[in-house]
Amino acid sequence: MSNAERIEVAEQRIIELKTLINHWKTSNISSRRATVDFVEAILADRRPTKVA
Repeated sequence: MSNAERIEVAEQRIIELKTLINHWKTSNISSRRATVDFVEAILADRRPTKVA
């Protein structure tokens, strides 16, 4: 994996973690699975789609 790829992966992970932390701060959802589903849905909306 090149440095550029590592940086891209790290930047994506930072976005995921910030989203998760923000969700925890503002949510009353107690189920981990519900939280994961919710955060994944948010992140799926944020990811740009790649056109082949």
